[in-house]
Amino acid sequence: MDERSGHADALLQRIKDKESGRLTVFLGAAPGVGKTYAMLSAARERQQEGVNVLVGLVETHGRSATESMLDNMDVLPRTAIDYHTTTLTEFDLDAALARHPQLILVDELAHTNVPGSRHKRRYQDIAELLSAGIDVYTTVNIQHLASLNDLVLQITNVRVRETVPDQFVDDAYEIIFIDLPPATLIERLQQGKIYLPEYARSALDSFFSPANLTALRELAMREVMERVDAKLTTELQAGANGRAFAIQEKLLVLVSQNTDHEYLIRIARHIADRRKTPWTVVWVDTGRVASRQSSLRLQSAFSLARDLGAETETLRGPSTYQTIVPFIREHRINTVLVGAGKRGRLRFWRKRLYQQLVESGLPLEVSVIRPPDAASRQPAQALPTGTAPLGSWRAHGFAALAVIVATAVAIPLELVANTTLVLVYVLAVIAAALRHGWRPAITASLMAFLSFNFFFTDPRYTFHVTRQDDVATLFFLLVIAFACGPAASRIRRQFILLRDANRYSEAMRLLGQALSIAEDPKAIWRGMQKVIAESLPVECVIVPTQGEAWPRPTRPFTPVDQAAIDWTTRNQQISGRFSDTLNASEWTLFPVSKDDQCIACAALKFPDSATILAPGDKTLITAIVNQGADTWRRTQLVRELEAARVKTEVEQLRSALLSSVSHDLKSPLAAMMGAAESLQLLDQQLEPQDRKELEDTILQESRRLDSYIQNLLDMTRLGYGTLKIERDWVSIADIVGSALSRLKRYYPGVQTETHFPDTAPVLYVHAALIEQALFNILENAARFTPANEKIEVAIKTSDKRCTIAIEDRGPGIPQALREKIFDMFFVVADGDKKKQNTGMGLAICRGMIGAHGGSVQATEGTKHQGTRFVVELPLDVPLKASPSDQE
Repeated sequence: MDERSGHADALLQRIKDKESGRLTVFLGAAPGVGKTYAMLSAARERQQEGVNVLVGLVETHGRSATESMLDNMDVLPRTAIDYHTTTLTEFDLDAALARHPQLILVDELAHTNVPGSRHKRRYQDIAELLSAGIDVYTTVNIQHLASLNDLVLQITNVRVRETVPDQFVDDAYEIIFIDLPPATLIERLQQGKIYLPEYARSALDSFFSPANLTALRELAMREVMERVDAKLTTELQAGANGRAFAIQEKLLVLVSQNTDHEYLIRIARHIADRRKTPWTVVWVDTGRVASRQSSLRLQSAFSLARDLGAETETLRGPSTYQTIVPFIREHRINTVLVGAGKRGRLRFWRKRLYQQLVESGLPLEVSVIRPPDAASRQPAQALPTGTAPLGSWRAHGFAALAVIVATAVAIPLELVANTTLVLVYVLAVIAAALRHGWRPAITASLMAFLSFNFFFTDPRYTFHVTRQDDVATLFFLLVIAFACGPAASRIRRQFILLRDANRYSEAMRLLGQALSIAEDPKAIWRGMQKVIAESLPVECVIVPTQGEAWPRPTRPFTPVDQAAIDWTTRNQQISGRFSDTLNASEWTLFPVSKDDQCIACAALKFPDSATILAPGDKTLITAIVNQGADTWRRTQLVRELEAARVKTEVEQLRSALLSSVSHDLKSPLAAMMGAAESLQLLDQQLEPQDRKELEDTILQESRRLDSYIQNLLDMTRLGYGTLKIERDWVSIADIVGSALSRLKRYYPGVQTETHFPDTAPVLYVHAALIEQALFNILENAARFTPANEKIEVAIKTSDKRCTIAIEDRGPGIPQALREKIFDMFFVVADGDKKKQNTGMGLAICRGMIGAHGGSVQATEGTKHQGTRFVVELPLDVPLKASPSDQE
């Protein structure tokens, strides 16, 4: 984050603090340190200043000193909540919002509210108070921070169940640390000032041991210091006044790839241990082409730094000083450890890095360490030799060749045209600088000076100069060459940095496009492999812990390669080539891990000519595998959410089925059992008329039970796609007439009115299914239509569609529910009171009609009364129709 964006974020945070209420957290290391007492003392001071203070909730735990602090303070009554058979009291959030004081006290931030409260946790109540613009004082112990839950478990062997998100505490306006020495706290516990005597002894043997209290105290101090440091950063950025100072010491170690700086890292470790301060090792990449020896030296230094517990950073910029100063300001580092270095012979006027840092005006302690004698005499004995460094004989040979070519071009140009031949040599110098840096450019400059003097100044083919203008030409040639060479070298380094940054950005863009549409691990592995293979000259294979490698390697993995894969998977560290583990393998293994779980390995085979793993390549590969791991986690979360959603829907379906069907299946069974028992017990005493009524009851209820079971079976077939549609040509008038006759058997008193055309259309349908669908609609209409009203049934044809309209005169269905009535187990409670209705009939109706390519919908009645169901079926023969179609 740059300085401008940090300033903007800080200002936004300050505006946010002013708009909402301010949260003050009284933080302690353990119960009994006096957080509540300190909170009440601070509140009484605010009350004396004229602030409207309200005690929302304070837990005194029977301590007389704390209870006395509540005298003359406005205490908000608690609200009573019935929980099971007990009445409990809780903080009254609504009353607090209605009172809207300037400051409210709410004790125990991590408390879990009684079930039935508005929020599950008390910090959510406080968040609502802050949103309303009310300042809040609250208390919390360090063990309740969510990020420290596992660490507290390791310290105390107690799992804290009530936790508070760290972000909530981080956003607090002020954190006040309430401290008490462990010995004093144990003494208070023994005196019964914290817990009752019967609990004090067990607390001393477990949580309140001296070791636990000391560890928690140190943990609380560290957390408070980090948050105060972050608050200071925000305030400094918001002020934007250029001040840069640090309260917490931070050590920065600057290393170079041109010098062995391992001794510097070892000294830094001792300094960091003595001062108990975090430390970072930084290397600035200025775009210089590094030799194999230099790269190995840098990798060795970074490896040592990580082994000794330091953080490592690689920065990129035109120069070390220009790049490191903003880094120091941003991180507010106050101690820098740097090597003495050597001043370049050709740049004697330039100051050394430590001199520039001392004169930068930053509040820095700059420690300069000279290397030991052994390290200065043999800086690279332990490193293998390889390619010659920058400025080698090959680079100077290229410079000489460039001057020779320039001379060969200039000689004929002098014969054919009167041109300024100096520019030809300037081009040669620039070419040498762009190709190999400023040292060969200086060589090219001197050789160009001598060549121009020898071939193009009088007297020719000598190094004497007789004409004054030739002297001036030679002088300016040398000056221009000396100026252009280093300038071209800087442009070259900046171009290298820009190329690396562009490669990184392009790779991240391609990776983002590939992973944004990835829905499973295989798609993630394909996207990662493609981007790595296109960005680097390597063969890439992704080896997941579960599943096959993608793609298959050109040659099978050897036992050494497989051992490296297993080691990387188990330890989540780099192995294989260019590493210190199983480097006999020709593959370099990078772990793809997330949440302490290795999910795959990225196996990369670099060309045989590669001798080192460049820092830029390593950074790019690490970014790609991290992005892949994040995407894998996203897909896993999506799957888990989908599984949870399906499980919830299944549970809801099961609950709806049981609640809807149990009563409707039990009612006919009870009626049948009652009638059968009456026939059995009163067989001789029953009149023929009574016997017939009982038999009719059994028959009618058995038919109703059969209808329910048939609906269940039909819905199951629809749900699993096993409903067979055996089509045939049938008149729609016959189907409707059969459904009406069936309705008369179940509802003898119902009145119907039909409007059929003279020639009823013939449909290619499954007659029984269409009849069942229409019967379900008619049965629904019969339930709600008053006794003196009629059910109207009309058939029409238009646009190759047959329309069957069924209209009742019931209470109607609200517009918002007209689509929901076709959902399974949905019942309009105002209409039918769930009487003899499972809520499956209309859902089955839509399924059966839809299986024939038709549709059904519910609308308002024609006279703004009742409900009108419109069923549409196709008149033409469906494509690829067969006697037995399966949907």
